[in-house]
Amino acid sequence: MEISFIISYFFRERRCAIMNRGLVFAMLSSLMFSFMNVLVKEASHTLGTGEIIFVRSVISIFMILLIMRIGKIKFSHKDRGTLIFRGVVGGMSMCLIFLAVSGMHLGDASILQQLSAFFVLIISAIYLKEKLPSHTIMPLIIIVLGTCLILRPWEYNSFSVYALFAIASAFTGAVVYTTIHKLFENGGHTSWEVIFYLFLCSVFIGLAMMYNNHHMPTRYEWFLLLGIALTSLFGQNFMTQAYEFANQVLVSFVMYLGVFFNALWGYVFFGEIMHTLSVIGGVLVIGSSIYLSHKKAHK
Repeated sequence: MEISFIISYFFRERRCAIMNRGLVFAMLSSLMFSFMNVLVKEASHTLGTGEIIFVRSVISIFMILLIMRIGKIKFSHKDRGTLIFRGVVGGMSMCLIFLAVSGMHLGDASILQQLSAFFVLIISAIYLKEKLPSHTIMPLIIIVLGTCLILRPWEYNSFSVYALFAIASAFTGAVVYTTIHKLFENGGHTSWEVIFYLFLCSVFIGLAMMYNNHHMPTRYEWFLLLGIALTSLFGQNFMTQAYEFANQVLVSFVMYLGVFFNALWGYVFFGEIMHTLSVIGGVLVIGSSIYLSHKKAHK
């Protein structure tokens, strides 16, 4: 009896430790991505998005291969189709958010990215033919209203195509999160392998975008590009490990810290002050998204 209790206690404590590790990774991921957005916004003043994506991806690939070689980490050669799909969609998501932060406040772009939970539910209803539970209707309506407050389409000066880029990034991000979770359910993949495919696919996306629109970066621009590569690399790795070690819903809760980080850095480095309606809309979007994620986990 005592032995079984000790064994049960040991495994429960071990599960808690693993879960906490995943949540720490989620927090670090949010922080890294917020730093990346600051560097992307600064670099976008003189560099094209395609050039930023291409150079960042090439640098990241070499760093990943070096890390894998030093750590004697091997490619699994499993689920290549899924890995490539994740890489393409993830590359598109990163490209879209890069475009978004170059033309709008960091805080607003970050809030719109949190629409992923909304899109996961909509995709499930349309493509998987899952019936929307009655308790999700009101949160979905609130999310739409919150998004409208952020976009403010009735004000010509506040509405821009950059906001649409952020929303599209949230949609592709929803696909990415689901794919990552599925990959680790199947097992056999390291986080470095998963993000290697992301950056490999991003190289081709960057090449396509920078066609006839590039120049040799200055020393300062190289510094920004290296910083983008490092923060993006570790942000992706931390996020992948977060979904590996912790519950998907809990990770998504912690990732909402990214909104705070982005709003803070936007104010500190660029003097950005979020509109009152954006703050209200952000609370509505994030609060409803958390509610939907919680209900989805307990259905």
